[in-house]
Amino acid sequence: MTNPDDIGVAVSADEGRTWTYRGIAEGLEYAPGRMTYWAPEVIAADVGTYHMYVSYLPGVRDSWTGDAQLLHYVSGDRLRWEFRSALDLGSDRVIDATVYPLPDGRGRRMWFKDERDHSRIHTADSPDLHTWTRGAPAVTDQPQEGPTVFRPADAYCMMTDNWNGLSSTAPRTWTPGRASRTSC
Repeated sequence: MTNPDDIGVAVSADEGRTWTYRGIAEGLEYAPGRMTYWAPEVIAADVGTYHMYVSYLPGVRDSWTGDAQLLHYVSGDRLRWEFRSALDLGSDRVIDATVYPLPDGRGRRMWFKDERDHSRIHTADSPDLHTWTRGAPAVTDQPQEGPTVFRPADAYCMMTDNWNGLSSTAPRTWTPGRASRTSC
């Protein structure tokens, strides 16, 4: 069963060493009733303006099937949010956005999971964080989700969950490799 998750807000004044809980993000009510939100990507744009791209499932389901989309919100304080749009990325099964500036400084790139395309990581580019143009798949050799892109030094890095963990028939010895989604 999916969970009707709220998005919590915490802040840090010391670069992430300690955190203070601020409450539940306000203004995410996209439709009436209880909804499922997860995997928020929050980025600073202009001074005092923040954008959030959050995965959304209508209602509370007994499985992860059905429509899923990315919703766009804007905030000045990261606690109260205003809805801007449901992103049109050419699929009704997109989740797990990460956004990073393009190297030329002319916009941002989003990487996201498209469950309609074998759960591959796809891209979209935006000049303004509001309009997005879908690009080519970024990773096609295996299904995965939850991309995060960052640049610690002279190279870009992408971390994903490619479901390539460990499995065990008894929790004493573990075998590496892709575990069955029904068993793990």
